[in-house]
Amino acid sequence: MNFLTKKQRNIIADEKSLLSSNSIFLTSINADKVDLNLLKDTLAQLDEMFLVVIAGEYNSGKTAFINALLGDSFLKTGITPTTDKITILKYGDSQQEKIIEPGKSSIELPVSLLKDVRIVDTPGTNAILREHESLTTDFIPRSDIVIFITSVDRPFTESEREFLNKIIKWGKKIIFVINKIDIVENQADLLEVVNFVSINAQKLLGFSPVIFTISAKNSLAMLKNGIKEDSLLKIEKYIHNTLDQEERIRIKLNNPLHILENLTSKYDEINHANINLIQEDKDLLDNIHSQISLFQEDSLRRFQFRYADIDNAILEFEKRGQSFFEETFRIGRVFDLLNKERIQREYKDAVVKDLAIQIDSKVDDLIEWLVDENYKQWQIVNNKINKRMSVFKKSILSDPHSIEIQVERKKIISTVKRGAQRVVEKFNRDAEARQIAEDAQLAVAASAAIEVGALGLGTLVTVLATTASADLTGILLAGLTATLGFFIIPTKKKQAVKLFSEKVHAIRNQLSISLKDEISRQIDYVIDNIQETIAPYERFIRAENQKLINNNNQFDNSRREISQLRIDIENI
Repeated sequence: MNFLTKKQRNIIADEKSLLSSNSIFLTSINADKVDLNLLKDTLAQLDEMFLVVIAGEYNSGKTAFINALLGDSFLKTGITPTTDKITILKYGDSQQEKIIEPGKSSIELPVSLLKDVRIVDTPGTNAILREHESLTTDFIPRSDIVIFITSVDRPFTESEREFLNKIIKWGKKIIFVINKIDIVENQADLLEVVNFVSINAQKLLGFSPVIFTISAKNSLAMLKNGIKEDSLLKIEKYIHNTLDQEERIRIKLNNPLHILENLTSKYDEINHANINLIQEDKDLLDNIHSQISLFQEDSLRRFQFRYADIDNAILEFEKRGQSFFEETFRIGRVFDLLNKERIQREYKDAVVKDLAIQIDSKVDDLIEWLVDENYKQWQIVNNKINKRMSVFKKSILSDPHSIEIQVERKKIISTVKRGAQRVVEKFNRDAEARQIAEDAQLAVAASAAIEVGALGLGTLVTVLATTASADLTGILLAGLTATLGFFIIPTKKKQAVKLFSEKVHAIRNQLSISLKDEISRQIDYVIDNIQETIAPYERFIRAENQKLINNNNQFDNSRREISQLRIDIENI
């Protein structure tokens, strides 16, 4: 293509660069091999001759038309399908045929028209063998212009409409030729057929196509007598004059852009479908995170309400202790106070009562509630994952990249599902509750610097809460005398009540903080386990989402570059 100007060569260089980069990009997203090969062929054809593809139903006279156009019966014709392969006609000093590959051959002919263009003969669009028809459909994207032959006795048939509908997406320049006009009785009937084809073509294509009429058979017969029929002259003139050098270059350069634009739209649509799929995964993960965040807030809030029962039991114990000191440590009971065992027994019966049992019972209820909440969270996660898996089972995908994402997603979610399912199935309430109780007991004991031993939490709290009063009882009894009773007892009673209340207050704070910390730790433990379980799923979705966003940006860039090249081509 040495006749090209510098500007045209620059446009071709930019176009080649765009096609090459997009070929690499489409390969990276696992585009279909057929599409990749098409892009590769399109890139190669930028340096080749202008390609005119002749298409139409078998028996519409495609081959006869080509023979008329070339000026001799170079190709075989017949009433049955005679073309079962793609035949590329190009210029050569002598006539010879070569097999390029199965289903494709080339014929060199010493015809001057072929010095400017290459003509392609294709199997009928309604070929008996589907693979023959697919040869035509698959080759259309490689063409620069399509001359579509329809027969005057069967114009714009349903199969022709279907074929044109398949190739319209490639944005090809299509010229219609109505053949076999020799069988039409008058000009009015012919005009009716032309209008019919024009109206239907416009509806389908969105524009009014160029339409020629011809009798290829008569034209070829007249050529053998040295006469070129008018209709054939008009078609030749259109090819030579209307499709002049600049117009052919524009069509040639726009053709790859149509193909790239079509592939960009195709895979951008797939990419957006995958973005929507990924968005559903992101929504699910956001939902799970929102759920466990709500679980954390709600659990800590509800803990405060539930802990109030435990705190009330200790407050009641404090009230009983204060009443005990008021009633017991007074002058009227001086001699009773000398009986240490009696006082301690009264203290146990009146103050301590069943405090240990109450605390253990209420703590057990608290722990049971927490264990149930933990189990519910795992069930919620498990159910959400199961629901997502069921969506995959119902979805049917054909795009390889979508299938790959789906397979990888299913694999990861299956792992997450198994992890969540395993926790739900093996969840042991008793073991969980026992562990939390032991941890809570150790937390309280550690904060009080006491050896736990075999004590329960309620007993531990009771011992801590009664230490002050027990000690004070011993001090009072040891220092109590009848003569000093009037002075000692009120003072000691005041000290006992104060120290007892301080001790109980300290235990209340200590127990509240220890239990809240332990409950928070247990909640965090559950949340951490859930997050760890869904982490692979989340990493995959995050990475895949970023890939799809990058793909989307690449598609946008491609469209901008295509648009700019179109402007440059138009201004050649």
